Amino acid sequence: MTITPTAEQEEILAAAIQAGLIGSAEEGLNVGVELLRSRLAIRHRAETAEEWIERFHAWIDSHAGQTVVLSDEAMSREFIYRERGL
Repeated sequence: MTITPTAEQEEILAAAIQAGLIGSAEEGLNVGVELLRSRLAIRHRAETAEEWIERFHAWIDSHAGQTVVLSDEAMSREFIYRERGL
């Protein structure tokens, strides 16, 4: 397979090489392929509803206790904008 990059793709590859992000255009292609490979792996991973719920609850629990609860007064529009006279 032969791949011919567009002018914009060539500019981006040249800028990435100049910035030291990649060493060659081929390396840039490899980076893109690796990104697609990881996206495909995520998309093809079979996850049951139970697994998703478990992972979701773990994510919720990771935020527990970090929420600052304000009083109703502090949440009121009048309290927030009191200095503006609204």
